[in-house]
Amino acid sequence: MLLLNPPVADTAEAEDHGFLASVAPYGLLRLATWFRARGASVTLLDALSDAALGGKPRRHVRKRLRCGDDGQGPHEKDIWHFGLDDAELEARLRAIEPPDLIAISSVFTWHVEATRDTIALCRRVLPRAKIVLGGNFPTLCPDVAATLGADEVFVGEVPGAEFAETAVDLLPDGQRNDWLRMVKGCPYHCSYCATSVLSRGRVHARSAESVFAEMQRKVRLYGTKNFVFLDDFALFQQASHLDPLLDLLAQERLGATIEFAFGIAGHMLDERLMRRMRDAGVERVYLALETLDPVRAKAMNRPQTHEQLARAVQIARDFGYSGAGVRVFYLIGMPEQTMDEILRAVRWLYEIEVTPKLTSYTLTPGTGDMARLGHLVAGRALDELAPGLWRFAHAGMTVRDLDDVYRAFDERWEPLEKLLDGPAREPMTLRLREVSAA
Repeated sequence: MLLLNPPVADTAEAEDHGFLASVAPYGLLRLATWFRARGASVTLLDALSDAALGGKPRRHVRKRLRCGDDGQGPHEKDIWHFGLDDAELEARLRAIEPPDLIAISSVFTWHVEATRDTIALCRRVLPRAKIVLGGNFPTLCPDVAATLGADEVFVGEVPGAEFAETAVDLLPDGQRNDWLRMVKGCPYHCSYCATSVLSRGRVHARSAESVFAEMQRKVRLYGTKNFVFLDDFALFQQASHLDPLLDLLAQERLGATIEFAFGIAGHMLDERLMRRMRDAGVERVYLALETLDPVRAKAMNRPQTHEQLARAVQIARDFGYSGAGVRVFYLIGMPEQTMDEILRAVRWLYEIEVTPKLTSYTLTPGTGDMARLGHLVAGRALDELAPGLWRFAHAGMTVRDLDDVYRAFDERWEPLEKLLDGPAREPMTLRLREVSAA
């Protein structure tokens, strides 16, 4: 069988911000292990990181789309094709032994057109193969996915594959990163987040011992140097899962770094957990703020206040994490969010000595925000909701302003004093100073 991570179509900013797709075809790598356990021969074709791309997946412009709310001037952005082009993908497909089954994983809902085109190409080149489409996109939009030409649309997770190990041997030689999951699902229902929809409201976890054993094997067999946990809610039943895992890692240091890339809930971070994380070798701390506005936070069902997050930052600092060692997620481009609101939040993050991790806002089908705000995008195609198009840019700003904020502050650490008094390396730095002086 063939596991295919397809090309995508998105803005140039999606590549710059690391939002093309997952950092690796994580779901497909787990499926590979699941199918192998059942006797299947598996081939992985990753059209986003194929060697032919030379590390440069951006290829050609597919079309142009208007940005913002269409009332902010004629600004448009190119929608680029990322990954193997049609001729290259066809050549790859013809070079492999014809599979009985092609499993295609599509992550983001706004990549619908590229997914459709990939299915059509597979159908033309390998007409006898059964094509199955799965992943986050068909799970959130099964009716749309059913129109794209696949023989079957798989909704949700393959039973038994939720916690399968990643088949990292299918990755290119020299790959030293690996992706793990200990917890799937989240008990909270933040209005902008699709996690509870994707997990059907369930939260479940695997044992700390099984995770640790997997990490030991990966270090021994593949020389893994960095483990990235993709847990939806890492603190689920913490005493039974995360705490014992961190204790095992502290007792037997594996010589690898550890990250919890989706963040830790700041209101649940205390000294005991922070000590465990430090002793286990966690390289940096990710925390989720998303908004400083208490009214907006309530509407979004956020489970913490900014005061609780500030306390978490102080705890992290007490254990040696600050500046570039603490990254805080903050959403920009939300409806009615002004540039002053964004810049005040950015300033506050630098003031408490953390690095902003800016996230582009969009509406995702199935979420509370889509139910509440979907009328704002009525009639728009899914690809028009790509985050880089800044569909909800405030009337008092341009989409270029939001791009400039991202360019100036996302994952860029420097002391607040330098930002306010040093040479202004970006035009948006001057605007930050104006907001700070007001």
